[in-house]
Amino acid sequence: MKGGVRRLALDILVDVADGADGDERLEQGLALAAPRDGALLAELVRGSLQWQARYDHVIASFSRKRPPGDPVLTALLRLSLHQLLALDGVPPYAAIHEAGELARARAGRGKVGFVNGLLQAARRRLRPDGADAAAREAALRELFAPLEPDRPRWLATWHSLPQWLVTRWRDRWGDAVAERLCAATNTPPPVHLHVLGGDDPAAVAAAVVAAGGRAAVGPGDTAVTLDGRPGRSAVREILASRPGLVVQDATVQEASAWLTAGDLVGPWLDLCAAPGGKAAHLAHVLPTTAPLVVMDRRPARMALLRDTLDRAAPGRTLAVQADGLHPPFAPAVFGGILLDGPCSGTGVLRHHPDGRWRLRPSTPARKARTLLALADRAAELLRPGGRLLYATCSLEAEENEDVLGALRERRPELVPDPAADGAWMRTWLPGDAGTPPGGDGFFAARLRRRTDTEGTENEA
Repeated sequence: MKGGVRRLALDILVDVADGADGDERLEQGLALAAPRDGALLAELVRGSLQWQARYDHVIASFSRKRPPGDPVLTALLRLSLHQLLALDGVPPYAAIHEAGELARARAGRGKVGFVNGLLQAARRRLRPDGADAAAREAALRELFAPLEPDRPRWLATWHSLPQWLVTRWRDRWGDAVAERLCAATNTPPPVHLHVLGGDDPAAVAAAVVAAGGRAAVGPGDTAVTLDGRPGRSAVREILASRPGLVVQDATVQEASAWLTAGDLVGPWLDLCAAPGGKAAHLAHVLPTTAPLVVMDRRPARMALLRDTLDRAAPGRTLAVQADGLHPPFAPAVFGGILLDGPCSGTGVLRHHPDGRWRLRPSTPARKARTLLALADRAAELLRPGGRLLYATCSLEAEENEDVLGALRERRPELVPDPAADGAWMRTWLPGDAGTPPGGDGFFAARLRRRTDTEGTENEA
């Protein structure tokens, strides 16, 4: 491992601490790194961000003085602890030596002793010579044991999440479910392919294996799981090798099928369509005579959307760059609208390690206001009898049930449109029996605009 990768990772972490977007900054770093170093760089950055609350407790535990307030020093210690505690392939002496070199270069010669002393103390207790994985886990848990009487604090620190979010989940679902949700935020997400257009998932999996990869059919009828955490270039090659494939979590695949079950009369609009996985699914299940308009407001997102649909659903959509709050369409023109709007993303935190630290207690309510405004605009565009499909990757009631309740008060012409299972709203929680194995958290709902001849009886 080259020190240059650590230096680049440190630069990214410092920039994120200063307000940069973690995903975007990592993408920039990957463009600078040698291809062979990309996976390591991603692990260093993502792991340091994901586990920062846990590492901050380790730093505080081994600091003889007050933990450092210097953002460079803090980022360096998190980066080094991730190598010591999570990366078996990194020799402890290499991680500590490089940390000292980086401290000398970035924080000043006077900080080298502090960094070396703290990391050596952490190594002796948490990664002693000859200790196996179980012994190291036990040593780490022992370090966190003093926090256990304060259950929310322990969960938040051990699982590295904002404590207010852990408390919110415990209040809503109880301690056991909350702990499961906390653990899910740190479970590496599998790579699921959504097989569209009537292709055979077994044939797709066989093609991946024939090309030297590892894959299995499922979970679900349309998914193929890529085993072994394939690299980005390998995934791109798989997508390019066969039309009608998109990377899409198995929960989202199941939710998309549940949302779109039933008659689909066009034209349709995907109001916030990027990155395009749900739009690709919709394009394949709509009648070929039903136009599908896909929309997003940001140029970079539009480029990603077009790339996805050109590959997975060529010639099936019309792309329009516009703001969903100000859509350039006449009222009551669409037979169906999909709204998968911007949300807090608490069901998919494992995909965006710095996202958890950007959340605030006010975030769900703030996002809910935008979601309600978007849903209200969508209702204006829906013709009588048309369907509104609502989805978020949030687990928070403000962005889901509360938005729909407020929308129906504002738009009484919108009524529930139950699926075959009798439900018109569904929540998928990670680890639940009704959630695909390894799947994300998700929320979806089905509404329909009453026709002019329908009464109000039988409303849910």
